[in-house]
Amino acid sequence: MKAADSKTDIDVVEGEGEEVQLLMGNRAVVQGLLEAKVGLTTAYPGTPSTEIQMQLYKLHQKGQLYFEFSVNEKVAFEIAGAAALSGVRSAVIMKHVGLNVASDSLMALAYFGVIGGMVVVVVDDPGCLSSQNEQDSRFWGKFSHLPILEPSTSQEIKDTIVQAYELSEKYNTIILVRLTSFTSLNTAEVKMKVVEEKLAKDGDFFKDIRYALPARYVLHKGLHAILEQIKEDEDFLGNNELKYGDSISDRLIITQGAIYPMVEYMRNLNNLDIPILKINAIHPLNEKQIGEFLKKYKYIYFVEELESYLESEILSIIGKYNLNLKVFGKEQLAIPEENRILPDVLSEAFKRIATDPNNEEIFKVKPPVPSPYAHVFGRVDQLIPRTIPRLCDGCCHRGAFYSIKRATKKTDIIPSDIGCYALGQVFPVDIGDFWLCMGASIGTAIGFSLTNDKPVVAVIGDGTFFHAGIPPLIDAVLYNHNITVAILNNSLTAMTGGQPTPSSDEKKAKNQRQLDIEQVVRGLGVEYVKSVRVEDTKENTKIFREAMAHEGPSVVIFNGECVVELYRHSLDLGEAPYVDEELCNMCGTCFIEFSCPSIIKKDGQIVIREDTCTACNICVGVCPQTAIIPRKKKKV
Repeated sequence: MKAADSKTDIDVVEGEGEEVQLLMGNRAVVQGLLEAKVGLTTAYPGTPSTEIQMQLYKLHQKGQLYFEFSVNEKVAFEIAGAAALSGVRSAVIMKHVGLNVASDSLMALAYFGVIGGMVVVVVDDPGCLSSQNEQDSRFWGKFSHLPILEPSTSQEIKDTIVQAYELSEKYNTIILVRLTSFTSLNTAEVKMKVVEEKLAKDGDFFKDIRYALPARYVLHKGLHAILEQIKEDEDFLGNNELKYGDSISDRLIITQGAIYPMVEYMRNLNNLDIPILKINAIHPLNEKQIGEFLKKYKYIYFVEELESYLESEILSIIGKYNLNLKVFGKEQLAIPEENRILPDVLSEAFKRIATDPNNEEIFKVKPPVPSPYAHVFGRVDQLIPRTIPRLCDGCCHRGAFYSIKRATKKTDIIPSDIGCYALGQVFPVDIGDFWLCMGASIGTAIGFSLTNDKPVVAVIGDGTFFHAGIPPLIDAVLYNHNITVAILNNSLTAMTGGQPTPSSDEKKAKNQRQLDIEQVVRGLGVEYVKSVRVEDTKENTKIFREAMAHEGPSVVIFNGECVVELYRHSLDLGEAPYVDEELCNMCGTCFIEFSCPSIIKKDGQIVIREDTCTACNICVGVCPQTAIIPRKKKKV
């Protein structure tokens, strides 16, 4: 074995074209796709799956495979599905809430099956680290009648992806591979093959009468039959493994793939000689296999993240076969049904696992512990704006929010959306009363307008507008709903790292045609449409008031550049403006109403911090005393 390369940290393994490399779980997904010779991949940006997509995007630019950031997850799924029906191996990547968007097509294509292998990689986000909710994608297996695999480590992720294509083509079915934020972002050594050839996406679609059948219950029956075959497949069942099976203990811990590393860690930390049944083949479960695992034990402990999925499924097997077992689930082990499972969360559970299983007092269900954050959320003064997520210094959206704030009243209703502009809801910017999911700002704005005698403003970004905002805007035009929509356009998906949107120019998205949002909105039939630059806050305030006074739907598009994207292309953004002390009357508009974090009060004066200011110069137009003086103009 050669020494590691100082630049790449790669150990080359004996054997041509093989190496060992430290890989993040998301990167291991990409490696698995390469080794499986997947020719077509699609996605919509969504953390914690973004690293997969960005790596595929780079490979696409290099010409090794096809990848696109589709307009939403449903479209991404449909493109990948059509490729698989044409015999091309395909993959679609998304986060858990993206699977909700794609579910309509997923449920239907499951009936048809696929010709080329098709894998859906879905990454869950326990703890809502970057999502509007946390949900357990293991339930999609039963709901859609599709197999689900859940690997534990980067090596398993890579190997599982390869195996998933073999199973997909063996049974002509879609395979779901579920990761979580832990497995997708964790890093470990992976033995891998070097794949450098260009992966083809040339297929051939053959017409089949099944695709046009109106009575699809016939296909539903076939789908059940496929699941029965898969649950007997030795390769599929091999993903479930009894660890430490040589133990003579009469106790067994059952856990899922995603949190197995933490469960194993806690077992060893507590010096417990108890075996662990690691279930990576989440659905379908083989009753005979599970029964064989269980029959040697008297006490079963379920340790799961989020919902009690395995507990519920295996309890039905225990009941069906009248197994004489004592079972301890989330309630008895004090394991929460929400948030991430980390070792400290499992400390109480493993204390109980280590004790006498017949001591009922220890396993008595205790009342829930009050939230440790209750006292914080009950006190506004403790919600310090600069200790929670906020807009970047120099964010162009701040100029849009300032104009909206000046044009609206506190009593107006402002539903917001998913993206950087959701941070506008945070005090002191304080624009946005409600947010639900992608594109819902416009749909909920319609609902609010129909049931409240108040002005309603929807705030949405360019990427989200194209993703799911167009249909509700069509509805607003169709029924002349009285809402105003602010589209904050920075021509990329900024919150997930700067991926392109349909409004991106050629610099941000090579070989992609740029769509003009104003033309799209006018094409939908909106009569009042204005497209403005964010810097002119005074004029924009007038325009927005005018838009709100318009009867029926109105749209104002606020255009600006993401400051992070600007830094990527040029470090010379200009020099910070300064405050003329003689003109400044300390009104506080710049750092209270405009709420720029680079403008502070120091030694009795308003000053602009040159070390954090990005020279966006929006504050120049905000100051009512014209006391903020620009210096060198930034380059864009």
